[in-house]
Amino acid sequence: MPLDHMHEQLHLRHPKRSFVQYRLDRPGFITPIGHHLSTALRYTCLIRSISSAGAVLSINKTLTLPENFYLEIHGIRDEIPCTEYKRDGEELVVRFNMFLDVDFLNMVLGRQGETHDA
Repeated sequence: MPLDHMHEQLHLRHPKRSFVQYRLDRPGFITPIGHHLSTALRYTCLIRSISSAGAVLSINKTLTLPENFYLEIHGIRDEIPCTEYKRDGEELVVRFNMFLDVDFLNMVLGRQGETHDA
């Protein structure tokens, strides 16, 4: 999986945190961060998988994005600040600029009330 290498590096720096990658296949939106932090454009994507540290997205391979942008998961109004980690054609691997809270990740995964170490 594309996030494995990134997760190995993060696990070495944060040994008490879990970086389990969950299959999501849910639509989302990418909002590029422009000049003076403007966010005028918004692009659709498919969030293939997600963890507390990052995600794998499917996007239009001709789309040019800045290194930093916001990711919004369809149905959840919170925007997640992201940085591009790796891109190969339509597959974009991003890391989140801060780890997702375990409760937020469970809400994204539709697992309300479950508690897991993350």
